[in-house]
Amino acid sequence: MSDEAQNSAAQNADGLDTLGVADGPWDWPSVPGDRDFVSYGALRLPAVANMRVTGEIDPKTKQCGAVSIRVADCQVQLQVIAAPRGTSQWTEVRQAISKRLRTAGAIEAQEGHFGPELSARMRSRTKSGESIEIPMRFLGVDGPRWLLKAVVMGPSVDSSETRARVAALLSNCAVDRGEEPMIGGTVLVLDAPGFTPGDDEIDQGA
Repeated sequence: MSDEAQNSAAQNADGLDTLGVADGPWDWPSVPGDRDFVSYGALRLPAVANMRVTGEIDPKTKQCGAVSIRVADCQVQLQVIAAPRGTSQWTEVRQAISKRLRTAGAIEAQEGHFGPELSARMRSRTKSGESIEIPMRFLGVDGPRWLLKAVVMGPSVDSSETRARVAALLSNCAVDRGEEPMIGGTVLVLDAPGFTPGDDEIDQGA
């Protein structure tokens, strides 16, 4: 195998090769009967062997507010956000992101697989003081009383292959929002199976 082929294989060693684009993300009561998931509470990820998942646990609250999944050479952070019934929480969240980040880098609206999204080039500095550019994409999918928000960050964030892999991942997820009343914009606490504060990664079993 050539060096280029080896590098490509390493880049895409995310466990998602067999995952095709589906018609999700689904609301939990509407999930097709032939689907298997790993439960993170309100968020259900497709049961894919060797998918690389990191639970993001707040050291103060000891609660998990997001998970990050390796997709190609990028990280995809997923959050579930409560939304009022019949409204687009993503419109409000997208506008807030655009306003907040516009002074920190170049940001533009685009149309993606799930509708309007944002593409950004953020400037940052390394510990050594070197200025770097961080490519990012912000996606959102509105469901019944919930929003599934995704932040994609990494070198190949805009490549067609990475876009397809991200679309496949999100379209195979499901959200179990529950019936309890919540204020719109509330980030739902997730369960992180197998995680304790200090853990950083697990491999999902099929």
